[in-house]
Amino acid sequence: MKPKWVKQMCIALVLILIGSLGALALQTDFGKIEVKDLNIVTRDQQYMHALAFIPKTASADNKVPVVVTSHGWLNSGEVQDAASIELARRGVMVIAMDAYSHGLSSNVITPTRGESSTKDGMGMVDLVEYAASGILNFVDTERIGVMGHSMGGTNSNNTVLYYGRQVVAALEAAKAPDSDGGEEITPEEEAYAYSLNKVHSALPTGHKPTYQDGRWDYVFCNYGILYGALEEGGYSATTGNGRIIGDAVEGLEAINSVMPEGQEITSVEEGKFYGDASNGTLRVIYQPKTTHPLIHFDPASTVDEIEFFTECFGLETDLAPTNHLFLLKECMNLVAMIGLFMMLWPLLEMFLATPAFADLKAAGPAPMLPALTPASKKKFWLGIILGGAVSFATACLTIPVYRAIFADTVAGIPGVFFNASTMNCVMTWTAFNAIWGFIWFFYNYNKDKAAGVRTEEMIGWKITWKQFWKSLAISAAIIGMFYAIVWFCKWAFNTDFRFWTPAVKTFQVGKLFEFFQYWPIFFLFYLANSLSVNGAMRVEGMNEKLNLFICGIANIIGCTLLWAIQYGSLIFTGVVVWQKEWIDVLVIAFCVWQLFLAPFILRKFFKSTGKNWVGAMVVSAVYVFMGIMHTCITSSIF
Repeated sequence: MKPKWVKQMCIALVLILIGSLGALALQTDFGKIEVKDLNIVTRDQQYMHALAFIPKTASADNKVPVVVTSHGWLNSGEVQDAASIELARRGVMVIAMDAYSHGLSSNVITPTRGESSTKDGMGMVDLVEYAASGILNFVDTERIGVMGHSMGGTNSNNTVLYYGRQVVAALEAAKAPDSDGGEEITPEEEAYAYSLNKVHSALPTGHKPTYQDGRWDYVFCNYGILYGALEEGGYSATTGNGRIIGDAVEGLEAINSVMPEGQEITSVEEGKFYGDASNGTLRVIYQPKTTHPLIHFDPASTVDEIEFFTECFGLETDLAPTNHLFLLKECMNLVAMIGLFMMLWPLLEMFLATPAFADLKAAGPAPMLPALTPASKKKFWLGIILGGAVSFATACLTIPVYRAIFADTVAGIPGVFFNASTMNCVMTWTAFNAIWGFIWFFYNYNKDKAAGVRTEEMIGWKITWKQFWKSLAISAAIIGMFYAIVWFCKWAFNTDFRFWTPAVKTFQVGKLFEFFQYWPIFFLFYLANSLSVNGAMRVEGMNEKLNLFICGIANIIGCTLLWAIQYGSLIFTGVVVWQKEWIDVLVIAFCVWQLFLAPFILRKFFKSTGKNWVGAMVVSAVYVFMGIMHTCITSSIF
């Protein structure tokens, strides 16, 4: 009879295959779109990675418009699926970029280069230049659009301004006395100046316009703004919340920048087109009822994106703006991701079955803690409540502390060590909770051991140096096989193991430098968590599934409370509690699903090895790899 792990491995592989094939079918619109990895070398010997979504109808005789789209600070190119898939289905080539310092693109490695890449849209200008070069003979170089979310919205703005400044500079030069027309601008000089602008239409999303300093004078393209009515950063708007329509200064300045003198408006209507797309003066503001991160998943926002580029590019399509596939593709991503995480335990059992690691296998079931008595039940629940309170309190403390300790990284200044700002935030919080976890666990364990309630065999702590190094080796083997599956599926199916924004991605060798900086702290946290899950909360008489559910809930009390306060305030008052630090709150809150899942994996590994070490090593490694591949890294050496 085959071992149980063989059956689970087969189930996991089937889920990975179903999810991968389903996602592939949906993102290619069942064969109507080609999805290709695009890698180009750019200025200063940097390199840029992107996913190109190309309608199969595109050809030299049937040129299609192109949109370059950028993700936000916490993401990479795949997060722009909604725009990428839905615009490509309607005859637009989409280039979903990994911005510099993100994903598979190169890191910004000097302060000078960092400043340049920010002004140049973190690589967006390079991709616009690539699209405009004519090398893609199936692209209409007169219809190039840019869009992006959050940081990607900034990239879109900066790309528009990059070309706008060139136009203004050329017009100013044409007024020079020694120019062709003297101080008068000739039609040829004017035509040349406007030819320098290579952006036809721009749609920043999740990014409030801040053009009060006259920068609208540098915008020479159709321009839309998609800003959620429940945007976390809306506190900084002149209205004091996310509203930028009606009489909001931001909206009025955007629209009136193209209105003829004397015809300026006094109130902006949401979703109404102002100006004329045929001469690059179209302006529109969308305000879907969504939060900042939910724009990625919001069908209404996707409808707005489709309608904007349909109007600006003059697209002819039989597909209604509400006809979407991207949410189904996200579900297929989730199926594949579930299968991938299911592979961890079978991989452990497979390696434990080999002679090299057989001595790490548990000799038998580890003894459980005695069933809860009225007295121990109080301590059980007290530990959960205290842990949640500490987790919440340290989350509040983390925000000012990490910003002080890692001030340069927060400011975007490249460095050698700990150069991922959002990882620094989570790592600081993790360190606080690791310290608390060890202190609370061993305080209670020593008391219980003295009373004869708990033994070393129950907690899976004791380990020899030989076992420690073997634990590291088997963990490396599991992670190696885990990522071999990720690499294969990326190559064969272009699989995106992701749901919403968290993702398991292929990575560059250079990112190992960052991995080994962050991994030790995360390992200590998950070691403390494993001790709690398996050495303090695994009690006789409690249903295993219920017990693990309680462990998962205990893990997420702190960040769930943080999220509830932040978003409860946003829903009821229109503004968040932590305003300037709202991204930090978002980063911590995104840990919910990882923390909830961790006890289930840690328990499986504990039952197989009788110890907490391998599970903590593997879980922390996977989560750190996910983190460093999913956020901005400003490195000074890679």
